[in-house]
Amino acid sequence: MACHVIFELTAKEGRLDDLRKWFVDRLPATRSFEGNISVEVVRDQDVPTKVVFMEKWSARENFERYLAWRTETGVVQELVEMIEGEIDFRFYDVLGV
Repeated sequence: MACHVIFELTAKEGRLDDLRKWFVDRLPATRSFEGNISVEVVRDQDVPTKVVFMEKWSARENFERYLAWRTETGVVQELVEMIEGEIDFRFYDVLGV
């Protein structure tokens, strides 16, 4: 069953453009990772430094392998340096209604 993964990030002051460029460079590898179905990145209209990721994976295990790979290769640490706070991943199943 497909797994939806949603998480929010808040860019550090003055880093939103850097963060956007970083996404442009890194997301092709995310989209081509085994099990990735889609990735959509949106920005809050009222809080422009807040960015929300809405991802769909064929299974949670695929996302977990992906996250482990990104952590091992240092990409997660690069991201952490541009954001405020921590990343809170939330996992959802489709109810089919």
